[in-house]
Amino acid sequence: MTLSSALEAAFAGDVATPRPVVFACIGTDRSTGDALGPLVGQRLRRLGCPAEQVIGTLEEPLHALNLHERTAHLASQSPAPFVIAVDAALGSLSQVGNIAVRAGGLRPGQGVGKDLPAIGDLAVTATVNVSAGMLDAQVLQSTRLFMVQELAETIGTACWWAARSAQRRARTERRGLGTIRAA
Repeated sequence: MTLSSALEAAFAGDVATPRPVVFACIGTDRSTGDALGPLVGQRLRRLGCPAEQVIGTLEEPLHALNLHERTAHLASQSPAPFVIAVDAALGSLSQVGNIAVRAGGLRPGQGVGKDLPAIGDLAVTATVNVSAGMLDAQVLQSTRLFMVQELAETIGTACWWAARSAQRRARTERRGLGTIRAA
């Protein structure tokens, strides 16, 4: 299953009562490995996602110090948006370069010992380097930018494509046309 397909499948459960999609792209440009989220946010903006749909870019990162402030307004929106949280992760050597999609939110900073609130209805994480326990912060600092950029391009494009497909499907179903599939 492709990343776009996995994301589209996650959106499919939300079609009965479609909600606006918001991408919470978590991280900072001050650490190469942790720049995944802001790079995904940049990609989404370049592809045409409106600013109100993307929280966290290189220009305005979403990180531990501003997470609550920048996302508090989401709870008061009606209908509540479907929040896709994007963040970097550390893991085993065999996991480096893998992208994971799972239902439910994520706890940013958990891998480096931060206690932040969970965010999101869907989590997209990419393993950018190997976990080294007490040295995780240094590992993030020394992560190769090329790999982080490649992962961000892949995630950003897949998120954009899946959100567009879900919006088209919701419009079609609201008009009563149903889902049309080729034979």
